[in-house]
Amino acid sequence: MKRFALGLVCLMVVAGMVLAGGAKEQGTAKAAPKKLTINIASTFPPDSPQDKGLNKFKELVTQRAGGRIEVLIHPSNAMGDERQTFEMLSQGSVEYGVLGTNDISTYFPKYYISEVPYVFTSQDDFWKFWNGPGKELSAIIEKERGVRTDGVILRGARYLTANRPVRSVADVKGLKMRLPPVKAWFKVWESLGALPSQIAFGEVYMALKTGVVEAQENPPETILNYKFYEAQKYMMNTEHIYSAARILSSAKWWNTLSKDDQALLTKAMEEGVAFANGITKDGDAVFVKKLQELGMELVKVDKNEFKKAVQPVIDQMAKEEWDPSFYAKVKAALQ
Repeated sequence: MKRFALGLVCLMVVAGMVLAGGAKEQGTAKAAPKKLTINIASTFPPDSPQDKGLNKFKELVTQRAGGRIEVLIHPSNAMGDERQTFEMLSQGSVEYGVLGTNDISTYFPKYYISEVPYVFTSQDDFWKFWNGPGKELSAIIEKERGVRTDGVILRGARYLTANRPVRSVADVKGLKMRLPPVKAWFKVWESLGALPSQIAFGEVYMALKTGVVEAQENPPETILNYKFYEAQKYMMNTEHIYSAARILSSAKWWNTLSKDDQALLTKAMEEGVAFANGITKDGDAVFVKKLQELGMELVKVDKNEFKKAVQPVIDQMAKEEWDPSFYAKVKAALQ
């Protein structure tokens, strides 16, 4: 009787273990993938090439994740300016951010070479940098600040606009112009005789309208999207900088994702970035034409004259401020 009772107990224990294991396996099989909400803090406006790329990303993610991943795009600095967005990414308080290169000039000035006037002279130079030394820079930013680079979008060449024509370097003298808080840009334009002022981007339109400044510089798509043409008559094809828009993400957040979700998001972002770059590849000509139709007059300048004029200050920055090894890699890449 005791043997029978002992055998019955053992049988019940084994049966319990089998049932528990089966329930566990069944629960695992039924467990739904984790739902995600992704916020994108963008410093670019609705309908810009960058915004169209983000919406392509959103569309692809929604389709491929079956609605499990919700993507929320916050354009036009709705969540903060470039510096604030970068800090949020570093802290892990927002998932994605879209900005220019303010973070590099602010936190990594010795590597801030890509957007100094006339370092690049073409789109080809732009991509040689971002597909070469730019990847090394992105790795440094991720290592030191925990911010990943998920894509680079060409914004186009920066044009000078003013309410008087600038046909030569001599015409820059005394020009009251707005610049962002980038030390290198101030040095270059001051060397040409301009009188630059630091004005927040959101205040540029009114500063132009009220005459606080008489000039500014930005890619044609920005001049169009922010209606600077309403306050400026002339645009000069100085093409002094080829600007980048960068898709960044928080490494803290990224590392919480499953490998499958990382792969899904990576693929969708690659396609969204490619879509945006397809727009901007020939975008300058399109945007310039629209600006002319809106009343702006295009003034063609001798870019070689400007390049030669700023070379001494570029050489000085290279010697005194930039990482010599990194600068050597940039020059080698552009040859």
